[in-house]
Amino acid sequence: MKAWKFILGASAAAIAMPAFAQDGSDAGEEGVGEIVVTAQRRSESIQKIPVSLTAVGSDELRTRQINDLVGVAQAAPSLQIGTDASFSVRGVGTLAFAGTIDSSVALAIDEVNLGRPVLGAPLLMDIERVEVLNGPQGLLFGKNASAGLLNIVTARPRIGEFSGGSDIEVTFRETPGADREAPGIIARQVLNIPVTANSALRINALYGYQEPPVTRIDSVARGRRDDLNRRNVQLKGKYLLEASDALSLYVIGDYNKLTGAGAFFDRTWRSFGAGSTRKDIYESTGGTAGPENFLLSGDGGAFRDIETGGAQAAISYKLDSGLELSNIFAWRYYSNNQSLDVDYLPVEQVNVNATTARYDQYSNELRVALPVDAPLSGQAGLFYFKSTLDQSSDIFGNLGFPPFLLPQYPFCVGAVATPGAPPGTCSVSNSFFIGRDTDFVLDTQSYAAFGQLTYELTQGLKLIAGGRYTRDEIRLDLTHGRRNYFVTLSGPNGRYREAFDTNNFSWKLGAQYQATPDILLFGFQGRGYKGPGFNDTSIVGTNGTAFVPAIRPEISNTTELGIKTAFFDRKLTLNVSFYRTIFDDYQVQSLDTALQTFVVQNAAKVKTQGVEVGFTARPISGLSINGGMSFLDAKFQSFPGAQCYSGQTTPSCATSGTFDAAGLRLPVSPKFTSTVQATYDLPVSGDVVPFLQGNWYHRSSVNYILNGAPGGFFRSVDTFGANIGVKLGNTLQASLFCKNCTNEHVPQSISLDAGEENDGIGSYGQVFGLDSVRSFGLSLSLRY
Repeated sequence: MKAWKFILGASAAAIAMPAFAQDGSDAGEEGVGEIVVTAQRRSESIQKIPVSLTAVGSDELRTRQINDLVGVAQAAPSLQIGTDASFSVRGVGTLAFAGTIDSSVALAIDEVNLGRPVLGAPLLMDIERVEVLNGPQGLLFGKNASAGLLNIVTARPRIGEFSGGSDIEVTFRETPGADREAPGIIARQVLNIPVTANSALRINALYGYQEPPVTRIDSVARGRRDDLNRRNVQLKGKYLLEASDALSLYVIGDYNKLTGAGAFFDRTWRSFGAGSTRKDIYESTGGTAGPENFLLSGDGGAFRDIETGGAQAAISYKLDSGLELSNIFAWRYYSNNQSLDVDYLPVEQVNVNATTARYDQYSNELRVALPVDAPLSGQAGLFYFKSTLDQSSDIFGNLGFPPFLLPQYPFCVGAVATPGAPPGTCSVSNSFFIGRDTDFVLDTQSYAAFGQLTYELTQGLKLIAGGRYTRDEIRLDLTHGRRNYFVTLSGPNGRYREAFDTNNFSWKLGAQYQATPDILLFGFQGRGYKGPGFNDTSIVGTNGTAFVPAIRPEISNTTELGIKTAFFDRKLTLNVSFYRTIFDDYQVQSLDTALQTFVVQNAAKVKTQGVEVGFTARPISGLSINGGMSFLDAKFQSFPGAQCYSGQTTPSCATSGTFDAAGLRLPVSPKFTSTVQATYDLPVSGDVVPFLQGNWYHRSSVNYILNGAPGGFFRSVDTFGANIGVKLGNTLQASLFCKNCTNEHVPQSISLDAGEENDGIGSYGQVFGLDSVRSFGLSLSLRY
């Protein structure tokens, strides 16, 4: 009853609000079954381009209550979510946790490549569509898209139109094991204002509040901040000037503040291994480990504060010949301050894992585009990218030792040093029993020249050729050891300055054939590229010299064949792609057997292959159905430095602690994934139109853990969503909805507990996302 009172109250408030949020048009629609996308950096029908992708338009985002990029995976079967909300496409993502390397799945918003995934953390706002592009996409979308790309397109200002409206969504989530409610609210507003006869301003604002389904069952130590509830405040302004038919200027600026560690750092215990000393400590708080455990413990607290924002300006000029010149300059930044209790226990073992960071990137892209309807079409350009990441990290604790023991020899944690004292007294003072601290500045510069051309050889047959020459220059200034620890987790203390430069040529060759107006055949061979990086800790080489290892670029080679079809006057479209990709020098965290140290390095070769299917159908008036399927085989071909898990019987685990993971499936790479959505507007007369919407997502079983540890296995899942509501002309839409209606408790990640692994015990933790439980609520959209 409390939940429904909250919903009704919020509904009344929403109706009273004077402004609006999100452009409700499905901006991709150009007639029955036709979607316009910018997967090749120009507006084209999805049925006419030789690219495998899923496009999720604004209507689908709204009716499925998809509010962030994590939720997009429910509508794009090739996309999966991993630890810390990282992304993988076709089974391939980034399998290392270091701020000093880039993501294999790139991210772009309004034609600007984002150099770090954190820049994609804000909630989706005023979105025209999200495109999930499969396979290498680096030729036209900046750097580091060796596995795929998430391309976000926001709504542009509309010249000559004063309009606006508001969207509000009120949600309540299940909280298994706890007697409480977990409310959430997201309010979006937009206002489109004509400035002059040929210019307009579009202003966006968003407020969000989400309580996670996980509940804390113990108290946080005094002075330790604990903030799990997620809050978002976002502002964006967009100005468009059409100075003439040929010249336009488009300027965007935004600011986003996000707080709350829920669904990121609220890990619960999934299982304890035999002999665990942590089991009794956790159960003393009232929790019981298990797949249905949503009860969190940890006296160290957890918080996550992120600010992102920036500005960009795009100018374009179209010549009388049809050539179009354009230039986009952009600055993006984020700052991050976060901490978590990594022992997840009500005692102080390792209570602090803290990071503060500041990231700035500057990019400029100059492009020339040939006329679309000419025999030779395409585009070419120059790209420059510069970024700086300044990051400080600390992890420390006293490993449960009683306070009276730590000042004593040999631990000497916090004791007063006695220089020259005889053995048995403290000649050195440690800050904590165990720990590590790292400060680094990573500078990156990237230069590129690129182009992709299409030549119509005969009627309907076009040849495709593209290339991108890239030079990357990276510099690292890293320091270990601000404090002393009895047990140091990092490599040797000191300051390390490293540099690495590399050149690369990535390319694409292919053809497309328009066999009929409704059948397109295409195929290509291409090479993708992900730039170099560094390990974020020092090691000692075989010659006894300490250094920070450089990580070579990651290279992918892809072969793909596809067909795009339309039937029954475009009331049905069916697209199929077959692909195979080999990744060489795959960047992954592993154990260097010669150095006996875990580092991020080029340790693996990966093969991913499969079939992707996408379809849309409008069989009768008012009914639309869309969906897709992914058949995937993603495995390590070679990975000799994979870390063994506790109890693993592979012979090499007893000698080196590593094994060759060749043949293992990549983490979170299901053999089969499918998604389908159906929306039906009931055939009634008048302006009030009831509608029904339902969606179904299926994923086969996966293992969340890189080395295939048995506790990381998770069964196949099926989740359902539903929406019932009414539309009042083009003015008002209201609906009741549920997500994950059958309450499938699907974790966002499962991981081995590092502390237990060090003791030779296989215990597991899990992180649940906002959609890992059933939620229900009300959605209202008002337009004017």
